[in-house]
Amino acid sequence: MKIRILGNGGFYNEGLPYNAIAIDGHVLIETPPDILQSLNHSDMRPSQIDTVFISHIHGDHCFGFPFFFFNWLYAGEADSHYEKGSMLAIIGPAGLREHLLALLRLAIPPEHQYIRDFSERAKLVEVDEGDIIAVKGNIWFSFMRTKHSLPTLSLIAGATAGPPPSPKRALKEALFAYSSDTAMFEGIHTLLESGAKLILCDTNGEKESDVHMSPAQLIAAARVHGLAGNSGRLLLGTHMSRRIVSQENLRFAQDGEEFSVI
Repeated sequence: MKIRILGNGGFYNEGLPYNAIAIDGHVLIETPPDILQSLNHSDMRPSQIDTVFISHIHGDHCFGFPFFFFNWLYAGEADSHYEKGSMLAIIGPAGLREHLLALLRLAIPPEHQYIRDFSERAKLVEVDEGDIIAVKGNIWFSFMRTKHSLPTLSLIAGATAGPPPSPKRALKEALFAYSSDTAMFEGIHTLLESGAKLILCDTNGEKESDVHMSPAQLIAAARVHGLAGNSGRLLLGTHMSRRIVSQENLRFAQDGEEFSVI
């Protein structure tokens, strides 16, 4: 499984590309306002994507969706999913369909063809904590609720040639975990105890709060689980307010980085 960091910035940030991730070149995690630019900077095209996960409906995670979907649908010539009749899988929390439709209607006149196409070409899968679903490319996803200001899901991902694992085994068999936006809570320790080889955690808080973790809080949790140094597993802070490479023994994800996890 290859994880590419497309962006690492949070809602408040000093000019960073907004937080977004690609898995194996065809799965997109989050659609922030600048997602087209971030894909382009990584030499990726919207047409490569067959699956999108949106963790929650705050604007820095989904306001780019109308522009992503328009370009995914209507790309020229052989890339045109409109001509191919392709389906885009979109995964996220309850209420995501109606929220995305509202964004589509705000982005362009509501009678536009692409709003009708959304109903025909987008397969919405609304999920909750503990659900496990198969994704194209032998990938599976599981989910965990976070502690945030509205319903938000962390992502737990793995790969298998067979059926996805049971909920009890998902955390042990995970290759990758992404906390999405969250304050510190017991679920962060659950992710850090998982088998994931790469874990990305929200560090948009400058100090302790009920909305975002601070780097200091994540560093303290990493020490508890032996992830503060070289453990063969990699913990990275992301969703940042400013560009930081490292703080103490915690590294921060940088846009353009790619990691292979097996």
